[in-house]
Amino acid sequence: MKSLFELRELFKKRGIPQFRANQIYQALFKSAKNNYADIHVLPKDLTEFLEKEAPIYTLKPLIKNQNKDGTTIKALFELRDGEKIEAVLMKFEDKRNSVCVSCQAGCPMKCVFCATGKMGFRRNLTYEEIVDQALYFEQELLTKGERVNHIVFMGMGEPFLNYDEVIKAAKMFNDPAGFNISFRHITVSTSGIIPGIKQMINDIPQANLAVSLHAPNDKLRKKLMPVAKTYLMNELMETCKEYTHKTHRRITYEYVMLKDINDSDKCAHELSSLLRGQLCHVNLIPFNETYSKGIKASVKNRIDSFAHILKINGIPATIRVSMGKEINAACGQLAGKNKSK
Repeated sequence: MKSLFELRELFKKRGIPQFRANQIYQALFKSAKNNYADIHVLPKDLTEFLEKEAPIYTLKPLIKNQNKDGTTIKALFELRDGEKIEAVLMKFEDKRNSVCVSCQAGCPMKCVFCATGKMGFRRNLTYEEIVDQALYFEQELLTKGERVNHIVFMGMGEPFLNYDEVIKAAKMFNDPAGFNISFRHITVSTSGIIPGIKQMINDIPQANLAVSLHAPNDKLRKKLMPVAKTYLMNELMETCKEYTHKTHRRITYEYVMLKDINDSDKCAHELSSLLRGQLCHVNLIPFNETYSKGIKASVKNRIDSFAHILKINGIPATIRVSMGKEINAACGQLAGKNKSK
């Protein structure tokens, strides 16, 4: 779906009254209309024009999986060129309806533990393709009197390698005429692309930043994440400190727990030293072994011990609750099974 600004610009060029754009957004975000023909206040000739020049959806749903308690719903979408991406709706007890969106078809980062990385990189998504993932769930929730109220850019792809479109999408999520989601409820996750972090400070300083760290030192991180060969730990930490200093926002460090690789007490103490004094939080992620090819998940007591060491060293840490494991909700799993030829 085009942004309200771009829709108005399109109408301006064609001599179409501007209030028509407002009517369309009202229908989409108040009445859950997903077809121009169902927006009865629009003239027929305008409906035909819009279906051709500004279709509501740039993607179509192929598969929708839901876990037993309905708290996690994962959708596989097909784009117009046949590429496939995925998004996940997570419903929490505190009334959060959070959508995890993809920003690329595939991913170029090649992290050794990631299903999406094994797909390779296909292309960047447009801001419309990013937004439409959440719009799909938004319209479904509207029929139940609910709305999407959190967005996380943690799906397929590296957001800062598609920076401009991700920022456009984030601003559209924030637009009061549409989703009306506060930037404080929007999180952008990066594998550590330093120039992107620096740009984000200026462009959307109120949004949340998550950094996929997964190791406490350069040597181990380079084995797990090729990006670490370009952006070294010291420079990354300095940039993160700059982010918190300028935005006063806490950083979340993502740390996937890999058995006998990065889950030792030594790693926990080293991570504590690395992050000491920072305004941050560590999210320990139980690993999904589905496509691991030899990499194993840390056992529960090992994760608990790791978290305890962080906490006694003054580093706030939580263990992520796995949602949707039975429906292949981990990033890249559904698309990996159904990738286009």
